[in-house]
Amino acid sequence: MTKFLFFLRGRFWLLALKIVALAFVGAMLLVQIPEIRYRLGPKGPVVISEPGELSLEKFPKATFVMVQGKPDFGNAFVYRRYGLSYTYFNLESFGMRLVIRTHRAVNPEWRQLDRFVGKLRPFRYQPFHYRIRDIYRERFGAAVPADAFFLALDDVPRLSGWQVGAVAFAALLWIAMFYLFFIFRGWKKFKG
Repeated sequence: MTKFLFFLRGRFWLLALKIVALAFVGAMLLVQIPEIRYRLGPKGPVVISEPGELSLEKFPKATFVMVQGKPDFGNAFVYRRYGLSYTYFNLESFGMRLVIRTHRAVNPEWRQLDRFVGKLRPFRYQPFHYRIRDIYRERFGAAVPADAFFLALDDVPRLSGWQVGAVAFAALLWIAMFYLFFIFRGWKKFKG
């Protein structure tokens, strides 16, 4: 009886490990799908000229946009993570409802800009949004509202071979793992 229970316990953990591996590869796919959808979306930007046009109903997911407004560098800061530096700032008329990020160095000429093109998405879907909220609160005493948006400058919808390759690899890996874990029952020997 104890050998049988040990056998069941061993099979249980093996099954659990298989399910975890499939879930991990599936999560890789799920993370990439919205990005691929954005990359395959419209190539012309949606124009946003006033704060009233920003709503979660109109922009529930990543959208290619052009926002019109004057930059406000009063709450601007540089955030460094994993060896990358990004500058975060706002627009005068939008205030904290629109947080803009650029990877380029901001100089005095940026004050003359009045159009900003990139990928708009709800702020809460942006990676490290919690850290950016904390920085605004700690440094400037400013609160990012719950209905705020994030604009990644210069992120245009252009499909990359790396993205297609990553999605194809993850899909094939998931299918192969599922087949090997749950369908394949061993090599059949041919009689000669």
